[in-house]
Amino acid sequence: MLGAIKRELFEGIRAAVADAGYGRDVEPSTVELEDFDDEEKGEFSSAVSFAIAADAGANPMAVAADIADRHRESGLPDGIDSVTVENGHINYHLDVDRMALRTLSTIDSEGAAYGTRERADPDRIVADVSSPNIAKPLHVGHLRNTILSDALMNVLEARGHDVTRDNHLGDWGTQFGNLLHEYVEFGDEAAFEDDPIAHLLELYQQFEQRDSMLEDVEAFDAVTDEFDEAVTTERQYHVDDGKEWFARLERGDEQAVERWERFREASVERFERVYAELGVDFDLWLGESFYAREGWNDLVVEKALDEDVAMRGPDGSVFIPIYPDEYGDAGDPETASVDPSLDRARELLDEAGSVEDADFDAFYIVKSDGSTVYGTRDLATIEYRVGELDVDQSVYVVASEQNRYFQRLFVAARKMGYDEVHLEHIDYGMISLPEGSMSTRGGQIVTVREVLDAARERARDIVEEKGRDVDGDEVDAIARKIALATVKYGMVASNRGKDITFDIDEAVSLEGDTGPYVQYATTRAYSILDAAETVPAVDAIDPETFNDTDHNLLHQLGRYPLVLERCEERYDAAPLARYLLDLAHVFNSFYHKNRVLDAEDAAEERLALTDATARVFENGLGLLGIDTLAEM
Repeated sequence: MLGAIKRELFEGIRAAVADAGYGRDVEPSTVELEDFDDEEKGEFSSAVSFAIAADAGANPMAVAADIADRHRESGLPDGIDSVTVENGHINYHLDVDRMALRTLSTIDSEGAAYGTRERADPDRIVADVSSPNIAKPLHVGHLRNTILSDALMNVLEARGHDVTRDNHLGDWGTQFGNLLHEYVEFGDEAAFEDDPIAHLLELYQQFEQRDSMLEDVEAFDAVTDEFDEAVTTERQYHVDDGKEWFARLERGDEQAVERWERFREASVERFERVYAELGVDFDLWLGESFYAREGWNDLVVEKALDEDVAMRGPDGSVFIPIYPDEYGDAGDPETASVDPSLDRARELLDEAGSVEDADFDAFYIVKSDGSTVYGTRDLATIEYRVGELDVDQSVYVVASEQNRYFQRLFVAARKMGYDEVHLEHIDYGMISLPEGSMSTRGGQIVTVREVLDAARERARDIVEEKGRDVDGDEVDAIARKIALATVKYGMVASNRGKDITFDIDEAVSLEGDTGPYVQYATTRAYSILDAAETVPAVDAIDPETFNDTDHNLLHQLGRYPLVLERCEERYDAAPLARYLLDLAHVFNSFYHKNRVLDAEDAAEERLALTDATARVFENGLGLLGIDTLAEM
């Protein structure tokens, strides 16, 4: 409701500005929603008069008064009672009774669709989400990605976009050659059968730790030349053999492929169990291997060379040169500005004498040994999505440590001729542990399994301690939903761009501003509705019986579509999580200050208001992937 009024105000202000003779375009952002209890500003305001006055050399107060007069004359939107001018701001005041009926009627008629949007021509969005590496357990970094991306994709779908979730597995690359080498040398079939991921992780860590140890030994003066040579030979054997195994994998060698497929299948099976517990699923599982094995990598390399946007280095590598002045907003096809020609790169290379010293960044797509890299596979992904999936947006939910990489990828993509697709890196802060950075190589991680188990145990203890009339069989089900609410809400509500020091006790806390707090507010609304014989029809209530506390709750309910719009604009579900917490606070205040079922004058009105509140809680929590509970 407030969203509709905001759009109508924008159109009215734009017309009023034109009618007043001010030759200035008006943006939708010039209309702002204010707090309900700010009587001076009104519920909506606009500061458009200041920019117009600055251009015209006029008094902002006079400009604001002129625009307000024109708007009154042409007619204010349904639901706006009056317009005033204060200190150069144009303030619009709601007709609170009209607002109440319009809000409740909209929620009642739209139900689960309240806040959503239908589009005649929706954007086709394919998003890289979760995207763990195989042969390793899911850790809290993957948990943050998975939960953030699931909530955001739910919002984008609700806002009318055609969304495809692609769990873009990290299942190709030199590290899998190393793992194949290690498995052949030291693998234990019984250990693999017993717990494949634990055994593969152990082998991966063993390879990395041995290589790191030998590298450290090489850095010091050896006791003898023979010892030094032995260390170098030992290290080279493992490294070279790992590279050879990956080369065999890329060639389709039967032994390499058979072992790799076992690793992948075991990983996917384990991942699926965790995703099922999280209530998350995907439309595609096109890992990096798909593009390598189905020829898309070869297509991209051939295309880059044939179209003269990539060049060969002296060592046989292939790269796309990227110049410092091309790092603008290359993700937006409207603002991207790149030079696909190699003339400039050739001149810079002649001047510098080497690729490393040339004044450009080399975005490699083939290494000197002929193997592919991340960049090859990511360009192949774009080629596939543009050609086969007809995408409008290719979206990547990946940690902020990869910001520079995606800037380079997007420039390379523009040079490759992908001119129309919107490319968006949705970054988020890194997760570290109190003892330092997480490291799979060093075994310093917290797994998703550990987090979920700890949250469920904490929730179960509380349900058993405080639950009333809860059957023993229901305790686990309720504890699971509370645990997921704790973990999911905490991940989404935090500042997406901020690095997090992950503390498992804090992450599974049920105290304070948490997901269970919002769940409990919803349960409280259900308990009121369950105690009522019926919920009255909205058109049968009298809005004049509502007091300021009721109006404040109505104002919060009216904000919901605007919050989803903000999430869509920012590619971030955090505004929704914070909104639901605010709504829970406002509803709890309403519950404590007002009588509902036994109210003398407004029982039916407040029942309708409670019913609308429960619906908004259900809608919003559903987008976050959080279940509501009939009792807690």
